[in-house]
Amino acid sequence: MLLVFGTVWLWSLIPLAVKVADRSFSFGFIAFARLAMGTVVFGALELGAGRGIRIPRRLKGQTLRGPRWVGARAWVVIAGVGIGCDLLLYTLGLGYTTASAATLIVSTDGVILALLGVLVLRERMSWWKGMGAMVALVGLVLVGWNGQDLSALVKSEYFLGNLIVLAAGCCWAVYGLGQRVLVEMPGASLFPIFVVGTVLAGAAALGQPVAHGPIQWPAVVAVLYLGLGGTGLAYILLAKGIAKLEAATVGLIGSTLPLFTMGQAHLFLAEEITVYLAAGAALVMAGVALVMRHQRVYGESGG
Repeated sequence: MLLVFGTVWLWSLIPLAVKVADRSFSFGFIAFARLAMGTVVFGALELGAGRGIRIPRRLKGQTLRGPRWVGARAWVVIAGVGIGCDLLLYTLGLGYTTASAATLIVSTDGVILALLGVLVLRERMSWWKGMGAMVALVGLVLVGWNGQDLSALVKSEYFLGNLIVLAAGCCWAVYGLGQRVLVEMPGASLFPIFVVGTVLAGAAALGQPVAHGPIQWPAVVAVLYLGLGGTGLAYILLAKGIAKLEAATVGLIGSTLPLFTMGQAHLFLAEEITVYLAAGAALVMAGVALVMRHQRVYGESGG
């Protein structure tokens, strides 16, 4: 549990680090640097474990979940494009909204992944899962609205930022869908997926200057943290934690992430925690918890 809580804490600092890095660097460079450093860490981990770097292949006679016409390499590309677009959009969106709101919105990516699992992988949807998704959606509306007048809401930069972050959460769900399929195959690892994501982010970064202002050392430290701590180390700790805990337990612990981020954003970025934000946080976390808790039931029954 300490490993998973460590992962959650590392991830809770990501929005704050992005805010600091954004003071000097473009969003494309931040996303590219984060993915590139994470890819190096995952590659070194594979080589250090003696597994080598290879693309996962389907065993003879093995049937992949999802559409029959989508093969293993296609799922690697799908997952890679998902994680690449996720980090690009998330970094961009944070420039227009608060760290607290962004964390709450992307917390619904697990709910979106559950819905994609039903639509694409033909997984079962229970009433409890559906109820959890609806509760999280109501919380998402509260976070996006935040008590503003409707005319002001549409014009608000926070509204745009929240939409971009929501799109990022959808992209992460696509990554999660691909990862869910690939994990059943021999040789599955994060390395080839993150290579695709890095190439995508690198292409996006080429159209922007590396920096849009004076390069300050806090921004450099923030970028290093995003790649090595928030991506490389966090995923390693998560993998070790998952090996010792049920997936539902990991998911429930992960649903506490907004609490960490909201508290730290209030302390270090002076972000206001409104009644609407707090209520939305409670509903989002409750909805995610419902979905994850029932996910364990289906996992045990082989669904």
